[in-house]
Amino acid sequence: MNVFETNFDNRYIKIKVVGVNTAGDEKLSGGLNAVNFMLSKNFQGVNYYAVDRNDTNNLAQCKVVTDHKFRLLNTEDENKFVNELRKTNLNSHETDLIFVVADEVWENVKTVAIAAHCAKKIGVPVIFIAGGNFEDAEGEIIFDALVKLPSKNFAEDSAKILQNFIEAVALPGQPKIDVKFISHLVKDSAACVGYGERDGKNAVIKAAKAALEFVEGNEENFKTAEKILFNVTAAKGNISLEEAQKLSRLLKRHAPKAEVSFGFSIDNWLLNKVKFLILAA
Repeated sequence: MNVFETNFDNRYIKIKVVGVNTAGDEKLSGGLNAVNFMLSKNFQGVNYYAVDRNDTNNLAQCKVVTDHKFRLLNTEDENKFVNELRKTNLNSHETDLIFVVADEVWENVKTVAIAAHCAKKIGVPVIFIAGGNFEDAEGEIIFDALVKLPSKNFAEDSAKILQNFIEAVALPGQPKIDVKFISHLVKDSAACVGYGERDGKNAVIKAAKAALEFVEGNEENFKTAEKILFNVTAAKGNISLEEAQKLSRLLKRHAPKAEVSFGFSIDNWLLNKVKFLILAA
């Protein structure tokens, strides 16, 4: 078990989200709808980008700033996109995580693959949130960690995943997850992600089991994972070191070979709700 020291820099995590449109002409798909929904949440430290190949009307419907909208038609367009992703804001450090978000991937797998390839060139973990039909497309797309979601409620569920990652590294807590540890865990591996939210009596264990069901239902290789990182976000007093150790043993029963690490995030606005995030590689 690893215990993390509180990292002051975690409060200044920088995330970039790339929404990819996979629908046809003049139709906004889940990738761009998800970005629009995330923008409405006003997450701190997040920059958004919109990508399409077919129709500028799709990009026009996305609410990201104009300079962050790209049609990836050729190598020159791809280079411009990579350069934009590499940019940092004044007085800020470089990007920590990149999320590529796309629904119904097979509708335009080439565009998704190009967007993910561009993101991978930045040199930070690329977490791919894929919705709907994703069978046999994994070999076409480069990523470090994968989240599979149903198309139904894709925008809202994508935002929950993003929020869980932000809370895991940015909120106060002890022990604390370091974003650099996430980078190390997913490097040179195909990690998988699961999450769960529950409230009321026994919310911690219920949220953990929901996250387990999520990741096991979407990733057959979870039981052979060598490393598992989980984070619990809850109000102060609703999670203890003893409970976390019990959760570690629970996860070990599902993935016997895994080294399990964990962190806490304190959010007193949650009251009796608990959020549980799993990252396994």
